[in-house]
Amino acid sequence: MKVEGSVNEYLFLKNKGETGSLIAAMDWNASPLGPLESWSESLRTSLGIMLASRVPMFIVWGQEKTLLYNDSFLPFLKGSDIHTVSLGKPLSAVLHSEWKSVSEAVNDIIDKDVFKSESNIVSSLSHNGVLQKVYLTVGYSVIYNQNDGIDGIFATCIESSALIPDVIASTSVRSQLNTVLMQSNAGIAQADITGRVIEVNDRYCQMLGYSRTEILKMNLGELTHPEDLELNMKMLQECIEKGKDFLITKRYVCGDGSIIWVNNSVSIVMDPAGEKYITAIAIDITAEKEKEEKLLASEAHLQLLRDTVPAMIFYLDQQQRYVSYNTVFKEWFAVEGDQAVGKTVKEFLGEAAYSKTLPHLQIAYGGEQEKYEMFAPSRMGVKRWLSIVYTPHKNQNGKVIGLIVHATDITQSKLTEFALRESEAKLRSAVEVAQLGTWSLDIETGMSTFSERHAAMFGLEATIMPSESIRALIKPSDYKRVTEAFWEAQKPGSNGAYESEYSIIHGITKQERVIHAVGQTYFDENGKALVISGTTQDITIHKELQLELENEVAVRTKELDAVLKELQVANQELEQSNNALKYSNEELAQFAYVASHDLQEPLRKIQIFAAMLQEETLRRDPKTIIEKISLSAARMSQLISDLLAFSRLIQPEKSLLKVDLNEVLQNIWTDFELAVSESGAEIIFENLPVLQAVGLQMNQLFYNLVSNSLKFVRPDTAPKIKISTAVLSPESAAKLSGAPLLNTNYFHILFQDNGIGFEKGYENQIFEIFKRLHVQTIFPGSGIGLALCRRIVMNHQGFMFAESQAGQGSTFHIFLPDLSTTEFQQD
Repeated sequence: MKVEGSVNEYLFLKNKGETGSLIAAMDWNASPLGPLESWSESLRTSLGIMLASRVPMFIVWGQEKTLLYNDSFLPFLKGSDIHTVSLGKPLSAVLHSEWKSVSEAVNDIIDKDVFKSESNIVSSLSHNGVLQKVYLTVGYSVIYNQNDGIDGIFATCIESSALIPDVIASTSVRSQLNTVLMQSNAGIAQADITGRVIEVNDRYCQMLGYSRTEILKMNLGELTHPEDLELNMKMLQECIEKGKDFLITKRYVCGDGSIIWVNNSVSIVMDPAGEKYITAIAIDITAEKEKEEKLLASEAHLQLLRDTVPAMIFYLDQQQRYVSYNTVFKEWFAVEGDQAVGKTVKEFLGEAAYSKTLPHLQIAYGGEQEKYEMFAPSRMGVKRWLSIVYTPHKNQNGKVIGLIVHATDITQSKLTEFALRESEAKLRSAVEVAQLGTWSLDIETGMSTFSERHAAMFGLEATIMPSESIRALIKPSDYKRVTEAFWEAQKPGSNGAYESEYSIIHGITKQERVIHAVGQTYFDENGKALVISGTTQDITIHKELQLELENEVAVRTKELDAVLKELQVANQELEQSNNALKYSNEELAQFAYVASHDLQEPLRKIQIFAAMLQEETLRRDPKTIIEKISLSAARMSQLISDLLAFSRLIQPEKSLLKVDLNEVLQNIWTDFELAVSESGAEIIFENLPVLQAVGLQMNQLFYNLVSNSLKFVRPDTAPKIKISTAVLSPESAAKLSGAPLLNTNYFHILFQDNGIGFEKGYENQIFEIFKRLHVQTIFPGSGIGLALCRRIVMNHQGFMFAESQAGQGSTFHIFLPDLSTTEFQQD
């Protein structure tokens, strides 16, 4: 039916607010819904119900999922031109990401016939230009056609929760109300326990028609309607004494004498000093009260409401008889038509179920709204938990003439609650078994809350106290490291994890304890740290055991190191013995060679010349033959003397004394005074070391080297000798030696001359016994001098080698150990 005028007006859209007017004015011909004239009766009826309601609602219609909504739903939409962007468009193109679960639920119902009764979401709400977060329960009702097919979905949005501060410190009442509560649509007042008002927000003043200054001079009782004052004071006294928050529907007397109805939520809060304050949050429901009375007076309105929410709704008269109920009531109780109408609650539910609901019915029929939870009566035949609200229906004289009952299925949330309780119980058991303490810090207030075990662990006398008081127990040497880790976990952008091991000084016993703590920081949507909480464990005993174990390991390691060192010394001595044996074998081989070759040569000459003397007819002068025999005998005598000298060095002398090589070289140079004078020789040395050595052998070592340098000179070149010293570590010396050495520093003595040198490749041959590189007539001698030098160095547990090039002098590297330490001194 429509009414003709300047524009077509439809009764289901008439006076239905801004959205209703826009629907009537829009051109729907090109839309999936078609022109208004063709819209089905079920769509028109649903629209009429929705547009008349002040509860945020929307309808999703048809397979194209066209979105229609009422004025109350507008704050949840985004965009500068909301209607152009949203009205009549597909659901998926309108609702933003916060409504994803709602879109999915609607799609499942229409496309897959998978029904979901409600969804819980957090959505952004634009209020007075300020974007706020609200918690919504979105309920779905299916709109069927005559063939039992689905035409659309009717969705109702109900705000399900709000955040209220637990504690408002007396010293920060004004700042907290300004920042948290002043912008609220609710009137909020705070009073001391005598009822004297100490703070209010602007909305509270607007509701009652008083200025803030006027209200701050008043008592809460002065504002309450006299008929509601007694009940209000009784509930307030119980709240103060037992800490039981309460909700009361009552009347306020305004400044101009008018009366308003409010839902008043009252809580007791406590500041850190233990002072109690009354916080009252009042929502003006005067308009709702008037509408409620009109709605309850009209059965038609109740009939329209019955299928708009996924909850059981029914009406009871004064005699507790069922008057009307919605479809959900029929489904849950499996009744048809008006089968339950006229029956009392007792008759319908049975004696057992009625006895459980009677106390709540009595409260509601006494004039107070009653909320409670119960397990579904057996008549339902299904195991479910219900949240039930009895709202008294009063006439103009305030007499209760019936009850409006609203019951919601909370089975899932109840099961979740049970699971959470079970999980918490298991967690508590685990914490007890592990002997852990628990703690939590409110970062804004700086107050810490912790378990009794944690308090005993730290030696604290309370379980709530400022965090600085706890940190003061940290051992000073650990304080900086621990606090830096603690603050680092609270920085925006961090993962919030905290872990530290530190020592404390017990608050009571003053004993040092070792603590292992872990925690996690929780941030808001802007990345601001809100709370950090975690566990602590006293690991003192573990640390002591670990320290004992480490000490035991250290002792055993030290003992093992000593054994290994002894083995290493033994191995070194063995290798040195093997080395000495090797050289001895080589020298014995050289002895054998001398005996078989070098000594044989002069002996053979003596024999030959002696035979000549025995000849009857001498062809040579006997005097000449005797001279040659004498020369060969002298040569043989020299060789034998040198061998005896060398053999004495094979068994080294054990007695070591301090020998100053500077004095040794000075004395040797004096011995060669005549040769030095004739040749113009020069020697340079200084800062040579003082050694633990055999003095006679050191003298022989350097005497032979100086003698060689003065003997093997280049023609027309004055001999020049340079001797220098450096100290090498045992590791550096070992790399040059290629054989095991003593674990001590070595003196590296460099002996250089400018003589004739020798060809490369003879570096080892020059140290062999009687090995000569030049003929006897040019450079006389037996060739044993350098062999004696190497044997002397070996006797002192050192080593020696030579470098040279023909015509460019020679360099002798002598390495002698520093035996000056007690460990290496010999008797």
